[in-house]
Amino acid sequence: MRIVSLSGSLTEVVVDLGLADRLVAVDRSSQLPAEVTRKLPKVGGPRSVSVESVLAVSPTVVVCYADVKPAETMSLLQGLGVKVVAVPRAATVAGAREKIRIVAEGLGRGDQGRDLLAGIDRDLAWPEALPRPAKPLRGLFIYTMGNGPLMVAGRNTGAEAVMAAAMVDNAVVGFADYRPLNAEALVAADPDVVIILKRALARVGGLDGLLAMPGMKESGAVRNGRIVVDDDAAYIGLGPTIGATVRRLREAAYGR
Repeated sequence: MRIVSLSGSLTEVVVDLGLADRLVAVDRSSQLPAEVTRKLPKVGGPRSVSVESVLAVSPTVVVCYADVKPAETMSLLQGLGVKVVAVPRAATVAGAREKIRIVAEGLGRGDQGRDLLAGIDRDLAWPEALPRPAKPLRGLFIYTMGNGPLMVAGRNTGAEAVMAAAMVDNAVVGFADYRPLNAEALVAADPDVVIILKRALARVGGLDGLLAMPGMKESGAVRNGRIVVDDDAAYIGLGPTIGATVRRLREAAYGR
């Protein structure tokens, strides 16, 4: 196989299935694992693919989301004899599991896919020795993309799905998707847990800069030492690390 992957999380799945050496190109969102992706040609962004660049590397299989742009990308590739493994886009834990299953079966690695899912399910399972909380803690998720502003996760986001799997309620309920963070929203949220991705933490000047944000020091998250710093890809792409991501959040919020 000669595989082109058109999404960062899909590339992670391909690599975890043991097919890193079959990748011949990826899209610009494919940053991990760096030792694999940095040496591969880039064929556009996750929502704006250059079909000509894809064809230039002579792929036999293209792995992508079903909403890849331009809309005719899949039909063009299939018409030229390229197999397309298309995955529905869903910002849920179930969607992440389905993504792995579809890619694994589409690439003829069903057994490896089932092994990946078994490991994820072990991380997702609530530990028998850990009492379930009578009242879930409330979390605030902060991230940034490129040079954009700090953003917080509202309803129906991948970050909210990860929090829910760790039995952490989203402290932001007034809107869906992601919106810029402001002082008023931070004070109103008063989270018990703050999850911030590494790029956003660097943007605010590290932990000292985070604590200097209006309303942050007064939050339950700071009072109880529940600041969770995680990798940028962990909460956004919902790839094969989703189980470990949920486990890390659960442990930070409630202990092992």
